[in-house]
Amino acid sequence: MDLPDQPPGGLGVEERQLEDAWRAHAPAVLRFATAIVGPHDAYDIVASAFMRTTRTDSWTEIEHLDRYLMRAVRNEALNLWRQRRRQWQRDLIAVRPEAAAEVGADIDLLHAVAALTAKQRCVVFLAYWEDQSEAEIAATLELSRSQVHRILVSSRAQLRKVLK
Repeated sequence: MDLPDQPPGGLGVEERQLEDAWRAHAPAVLRFATAIVGPHDAYDIVASAFMRTTRTDSWTEIEHLDRYLMRAVRNEALNLWRQRRRQWQRDLIAVRPEAAAEVGADIDLLHAVAALTAKQRCVVFLAYWEDQSEAEIAATLELSRSQVHRILVSSRAQLRKVLK
């Protein structure tokens, strides 16, 4: 059975555009997602954000697709974080304090990073792993430069507490 929108023996224009966009932007967006949600959920977050972004016909008109995808990944990460937070709260009710094991210093650091909000993790990742300036981070996440600065200051202060 022939597909009406696809020429025989090759990809259609739309499929080629999707593939080109994926190849161009997926590696950077995947690194971003990995920093925010970790390696286990990163690909799912990126794929979901990419599918939501390219679902409409006007996606090819997005001026800065890379920035748009970063914001879409941030939103997907926030949704995942809210979902997991609710699950954690339900799980904590079921756990008794006697069952908790002693936590080591490395675990404390990991917990401190995990305790940052998704917005803080986004900003910290772009600042330290992508080496972006505050202005570039602000443009990528559609925040003001002063918001980015405040987020970096509060994130550093929160992490310093753990490192002492």
